[in-house]
Amino acid sequence: MSSIHCHFSSPRWTSCELADGQGHLCGTVWQDGQRLSVSGAAKLADPSDGIGAWRERLSTLNGFHALVRRDEKGLVAMVDRIRSIPIFYGMASGALYLSDDADWVRSRLGQERMSQEARADFQLAGYVTGRDTLFQGVKQLRAGEALVVHDSDTGLVLDLERYYLFQYRGASEGDEARRQAHLEALVEQAFRRLIDVANGRQIVVPLSGGYDSRLVATMLARLGYPRVLTYAYGHRGNPEAAMSRQVAESLELPWTFVEYSQAAWREAAAGDDYWHYQQWASGWSSITNMQDWLAVKLLTERGDVEPGAVFVPGHCCVTGFLPPPVFEARREGRTLAAGDLGMALRKRHFALHEGADGEARFQAHVLPRLAETYPVDEALDPDEFIRQFILFGWQERQAKFIVNTVRSFEFFGHDWWMPLYDGDFMAFWQQAPGHWLEDRSGYVTFVERLFAEVSGRHAPLGNAAEKSRQSLRARLLRMTAFRQGPGATLKRVAKRLAPGLSKGNTAASTGRFPPETFERLKARGYTHNGIAAQLFLERFS
Repeated sequence: MSSIHCHFSSPRWTSCELADGQGHLCGTVWQDGQRLSVSGAAKLADPSDGIGAWRERLSTLNGFHALVRRDEKGLVAMVDRIRSIPIFYGMASGALYLSDDADWVRSRLGQERMSQEARADFQLAGYVTGRDTLFQGVKQLRAGEALVVHDSDTGLVLDLERYYLFQYRGASEGDEARRQAHLEALVEQAFRRLIDVANGRQIVVPLSGGYDSRLVATMLARLGYPRVLTYAYGHRGNPEAAMSRQVAESLELPWTFVEYSQAAWREAAAGDDYWHYQQWASGWSSITNMQDWLAVKLLTERGDVEPGAVFVPGHCCVTGFLPPPVFEARREGRTLAAGDLGMALRKRHFALHEGADGEARFQAHVLPRLAETYPVDEALDPDEFIRQFILFGWQERQAKFIVNTVRSFEFFGHDWWMPLYDGDFMAFWQQAPGHWLEDRSGYVTFVERLFAEVSGRHAPLGNAAEKSRQSLRARLLRMTAFRQGPGATLKRVAKRLAPGLSKGNTAASTGRFPPETFERLKARGYTHNGIAAQLFLERFS
């Protein structure tokens, strides 16, 4: 099919010849505990035995991968359940262009102007929702999605099939001890898969003061992996770095610190790599988390990180962002009012531009788009509200913003793995009881217990991030997700508690913004990430 043009830019792609075509794989695929070869994975992607059986087969795959199968009948392209390796596509003059490089697709389509609606998403959330990107003709596969292309009398036909959805189903309270034991078994399996992938290479853990990265470090210590480096970053003396060091020392793991300063960020922002990385990693669909980028750059330059090392961030499907009023309504048997879901999404996910201008943009450009996919205008029972809120968080924020930080590891020539997005681990959270979602108490108990067993330190360390003023502000804002009256007072208190953006943050990363531009946008109600999004648009529009 000469009207299909593929371009694989990452050196991680490998290919094979099939009896009836070709297979292309980026990353690693597991099925039933076995690693699959390129040809084995490509054979599983063949939909010729029927779409239903094919979807079921794809849903059993684990690992982190993107896969393309091409034969005389057409093409199949898929991304994994968290879109860890994006695939972009677009049509022009009857031809399909498909790539892991969004700008390659954009250039083939000849598109130069960004979509107004997509820009609104980007300005308010830091990413573009759905299958869209900033350029109207450039599309992306959503998490857990596959593209099937075949010929017809009128040209190429593109069918999009969702083979996986992270849908919360909930569970009864049940036997807590059994649930904890089940989770422990799943976590150990996930980390054994990581060790298989690392295969003796250095594993590097960004170790914050929180529970997710602590679980990563604890499991590596528990399983005795011999080559681990943990690190923290930020301004000197920040509490998260102090907690990080305490965790590493308790587990007897090597630890290092990358000091950030306004001057270090100004120097980094003046280099050619700074904007080159942001454009490449964005996929024209998301801002990039530059905090990790600077640490990886400096660690690589210092020689602390070996070539081909495997970075293991604590990115995790566990959500702590559900607004408390939902659980209040659940206990009281109340229905959430029509519009509450939209309001909660605005305050949690579309909050990079506050004030009247940001609200007007949300109402005019974002909310109508959300209404096409989510029941934002319907009254919802609390369980359905939770399902929709979690669904949005998984397929939009997690898949496009959180997971996309692994691009910083790739940019400097390193590998990565995310054991807390393992398929079995994610399945556990789809059936977690309600109180695990409300305050993560079961998960926190689990992490603290494992840490105590491995380190011998039985006094809980807590979570440094939750003790910060910024975290307290975030929790207060979640409490006001769709409240009236007293909620406004809580919101004013929350804003007063937060340190001013001009004073910097733990990562001192306000230094990467031109001072005059920073002050201009801050005065207009843009948050730190909102400023990053706006500067990106100003540079590349």
